Amino acid sequence: MDWQQATALGLVALTALLFLRSWRLSRRPSWQRGAGCACSGGGMGNPPRVCVSGRRGEAPRVTVRP
Repeated sequence: MDWQQATALGLVALTALLFLRSWRLSRRPSWQRGAGCACSGGGMGNPPRVCVSGRRGEAPRVTVRP
C-alpha cells in the first residue's frame, strides 16, 4: 500500500467517524423526545392546519382546517 492509498483510506475513515459522531450527537435521550409534558401544551389541542393549493394560471388558494 503506497502513501496515496493510505491517505485515501484515512480520509474515508475520518469521514465515516465524523458521520457516526454527528448521528450519535443528534439523537436526543428518550426523556427529551417530546414524550408529553403536561405543562408544554397548555391545553391548546391540535393547532389548525394550513393548506395551500393552486393550479397553473390561477391564484393560490389558502384553506385553514381545524
